[in-house]
Amino acid sequence: MALAFTALIAAAALAALAKLRLLRSIAGAPVLLLIAGGVTSLFLRALGENFLPPNIISNSAEAGLAALVFASAAQLRVTRFARRCPAAFRLTLGGAPLFLVISSLAAFVLLPQLSFPAALLVGAALMLNGAAFDRRAVTATSAPAEVKATVRTESAAIIAFGAPIAILFAANATAPAASEAPLGPLLSASIHMLQGFALGGSLGYLAALFARRRPRLDGARFAMAAGFLSFALGAIFGVSPVIAAGAASLVWGEQTTASPVARLRIRGMIEKTVAPAAYFLFGVILAPRVFEADMLSVLFAAAVVTVMRAGPRLAMLQSSRLPKESQAFLAWFGGAPGAASALFILSLVDNAAIVDHEAILTVGALSVVAGVFAARLTSRPLANAFLRQTALARRRRMYAG
Repeated sequence: MALAFTALIAAAALAALAKLRLLRSIAGAPVLLLIAGGVTSLFLRALGENFLPPNIISNSAEAGLAALVFASAAQLRVTRFARRCPAAFRLTLGGAPLFLVISSLAAFVLLPQLSFPAALLVGAALMLNGAAFDRRAVTATSAPAEVKATVRTESAAIIAFGAPIAILFAANATAPAASEAPLGPLLSASIHMLQGFALGGSLGYLAALFARRRPRLDGARFAMAAGFLSFALGAIFGVSPVIAAGAASLVWGEQTTASPVARLRIRGMIEKTVAPAAYFLFGVILAPRVFEADMLSVLFAAAVVTVMRAGPRLAMLQSSRLPKESQAFLAWFGGAPGAASALFILSLVDNAAIVDHEAILTVGALSVVAGVFAARLTSRPLANAFLRQTALARRRRMYAG
């Protein structure tokens, strides 16, 4: 009930903030938001005050994560995913799992403060990419249509399909209670996720069915109503609210006749409010932990946002039909931890039952901050260089032909 109430308050607050012109101008400045949050945290610490209670932070982050999962799942039609965007399909079902394995093993080997379940949880959290700010550097240019589609789709798919994996790994890293079986938390989370999928999927199907019978009405509104209701009912009945919201959107996206513009409008409405709030809240709560990290954690964070993310992505794109310059561009451009990673890590703040809890928060904070800085500093120069390379390659092929 507390989670549903928090989600209601957060939704009202974000709806009010969405009308502010200032929010629209800073939505594409995640580095600035992280810094502002960090400065706010230092100021509050100097005054001896806390920003918010840990349970409110976790509940708000879970509500924000559910909104991002919902918006991401709305972009997909699963039965046509592989055919419509094969490069994004490869990155989602090949590159992301490979990154998860490599980053988890690296965390376990490099960081002695992390047990193997905790290392798996760190890898799953960092797998959730899809920061809203970096896509515009490509989608608003004259880049090839297939590259634009890949940039738009793979970030949504990794969030939609990666969130359940991250939730399961969080349960796997949770210490069982005294009277609970060793795999009790994982079994309980699995059952709650299945229940959440059944709840959200049913509501999403009803939303799509009702919208088809009322073609003059905006189908996106029915989807958003189904998503919010799924999250609220999931929180009230004790099933996974994030999975419920995502399932409502995923089933709606499969059954709806809504146009791609309606799907993109859902994503834009949610991202322009949730992402800035996520970065600021992450800066307030966790960014100061960057100064507590040791050298091995810094080395891991630097590797995980560079070679560990680019290598698996490039490997998965080698057999695609994309030109080599597009493969190299997509390998580096995407995959950095973004708002979804930040919100998922924030949702763990109040869960002290997770093994190596403090170490996970510190390593996760450092990696997300490094990922945001790396993506922001390189996205536009990289996109400009890619556009020049593409133009040159097009002229070469034209002269050769």
